[in-house]
Amino acid sequence: MMIKERHEMKQEVLHDNLLKAIREKLPYEENLASVLGNLLCIGKEAIYRRLRGDVPFTLLETAQISKEMNISIDGLLESVSPKSRPFQLKLTEFINPLEIDLDMMDNFVDVFRSIEPNTYSEAASSTNILPQALYLKYKYLTRFYLFKWKAQHDGLDSVQPLHEIVIPDRMVQIQRNFITETQRIKDSCFIFDNMIFMYLINDIKYFSSVNLISDNDVHELKEELYRLLDYTERLAARGKFDNGHRINFYISNINFDTTYSYILTQKCKLSLIKAFTLNSVASLDDKTFDSVKNWISSLKRFSTLISESGDLQRIHFFRKQRELVSML
Repeated sequence: MMIKERHEMKQEVLHDNLLKAIREKLPYEENLASVLGNLLCIGKEAIYRRLRGDVPFTLLETAQISKEMNISIDGLLESVSPKSRPFQLKLTEFINPLEIDLDMMDNFVDVFRSIEPNTYSEAASSTNILPQALYLKYKYLTRFYLFKWKAQHDGLDSVQPLHEIVIPDRMVQIQRNFITETQRIKDSCFIFDNMIFMYLINDIKYFSSVNLISDNDVHELKEELYRLLDYTERLAARGKFDNGHRINFYISNINFDTTYSYILTQKCKLSLIKAFTLNSVASLDDKTFDSVKNWISSLKRFSTLISESGDLQRIHFFRKQRELVSML
């Protein structure tokens, strides 16, 4: 409880510091709500909710305000604590989500949706869990990660059978948009923990052994994993999406404690650390971004590139993963 209270207190201070910095940038006669409404292209009521503190500025909105008004995010953070680097953790409800939960999901898609065609962008992730950009196109795999999140979040007694999980239409559309919009990134990179598929298969086997997912569910997951492996192997061999944007895959020779990611666009520098299976803690802080980017870059030294030219390594990796899937 104390950690949560400290987190909320820091978020309030950051919000107040941002509003204070905005006011300092505006001439006295300028109307704050009008300026922010024009800048962010959102309605007055949405602006007033942010000004009252009812709703925080999204990550993209904060980055946009910072860029357009020349406000240092580092300066806002240092006024909270000179040593700590605050992250924002949004605890989204993924089963039976409310509108505010769906809005948070859509706000993250906006980071990619806002990428302008002729600007440089890059993203990278060192991961021990299948990336959503790959598995969200598969119905049972998507359900499984929701199922696992629910089991860990609320306990095994709270979960419903995997095949009974219903994803709301708006959430399905957000997931489809996420798959499409992430391909706007000019240069993408995934570094896979070499046990990434084994971790997932072990999870599926466990939930099956305690009768929380049926034999038919396991069969459906198995078939989707084969299709995902086929798709990922083709993508790795080409080294690019259909739109020509680059994507590289590496296989790490060491295991990861969690998933680290960064996204660089013309509007923001965003770093993410995976938490609670589906959530992430996020930061717009430049120093944190540099640390995460350097960490991911350093892992390439311990990894093998399997995209484009790494034919033998790629063939060996995907053959081994198919053998693992066949054990289901």
